[in-house]
Parts: sequence; structure tokens; C-alpha cells
Amino acid sequence: MSETKPSDDGKTIDLDFTGVFKFADLKPEPPPPPPRKIPQDILIGAKALGQGDYFVNVTRPRPARTVDPKKTTVLIVEDDLPTLNVLEMLLSRAGGYQTRKAQDVQTFVQAIQKTPRVDAVILDVNLPGNVSGFKILAKIRAHAALRDLPVIMLSGHSSPEYLLQGLNLGADAYLSKPAKSKAVFDALKAVLGG
Repeated sequence: MSETKPSDDGKTIDLDFTGVFKFADLKPEPPPPPPRKIPQDILIGAKALGQGDYFVNVTRPRPARTVDPKKTTVLIVEDDLPTLNVLEMLLSRAGGYQTRKAQDVQTFVQAIQKTPRVDAVILDVNLPGNVSGFKILAKIRAHAALRDLPVIMLSGHSSPEYLLQGLNLGADAYLSKPAKSKAVFDALKAVLGG
């Protein structure tokens, strides 16, 4: 993966991991999903999504495997520090997972470039700098080496429109805040194929 190289203005970041983007390139939101006929089971899931609930996208293939948390690294991207710390503590102490934390795009890029490579990402929708988690998700799905990386969207936005946008962009799961710890573990296990 390439290194982040700031330009003279100091406001560029390497979000596609192969070239440098300016913040101005990241600010536009992805367009809303085009109108389409949606299977009834997705609508039912969207309408039932509430606090502590989650929806797993079953359209992405997940090979069944045994998940060893001690050998599984989860990157948590969350701008709210208390939420970030609780998730990190929950996953590392209670779940035994290896974790990395990021609060914005810059720290996300640094964390995703470290080795060993992360096995899953828990990604907030709202991030600082007007960069949405949806934009980061779109970049992950467009990247050759990361396109199959399991991504769980974690957001206070639980409306069907947000859920469907996340799933249309390739999220493996969508979790609403505040989330129950069991829902976090269940979604993580499901997207890892365990």
C-alpha cells in the first residue's frame, strides 16, 4: 500500500491506497441508490431495524470458517470517543479480538495500511470533515486488495434509506446505535463467516 503524502496545502490523504486524494474530492456524498424493486425480505428487515438490531447482507458470499478471535483483527472507525473506547474494550476484552481504532479518515488510512491486514471493519456513517462512512465503504469496495473485506456499518441512522444505501454500496451488515453487545458479536461472527 502506498504512503500518505501531504501536498503543499497539507490537506491531502491517500484514501484509495494507490494515489492521493484531496479533501475536496471526498466531501460529496455518493448518490442515493437508484429506485428499484426491493425484495420483501429486505424491506421487512429495514422496517424492523431499531435500537440494538442489525441487518446482515446475505448477498455477499461468506465462506464458512472457524473464527479465532485471537488471530482476527477488527478496525473500529468511530468519531465518538466514548463509543470507540467501549467498542474497543468490548471486542478486545470480552471477545478476545485484536483491535485497531480510528476516529477520522487520516487515522483510518494509517490503521488500514498496518500489518497484519485487518479482517473486518466496523464503520460509523458520520465522521468528521464531512466524509461519510459510505464514501469510505465505496473506496474499500473499489480497491482490488480490500474489496472483499467484511464491513459492518454502525450508525444512529436506522431509516430504510440509510440501510439500503449501505447495503447497495456493499456493506456486509448494518447495525443501529445504540447497539447491544450481542448484536455486535453476532454481526461480526456472521460477516466473518463463523
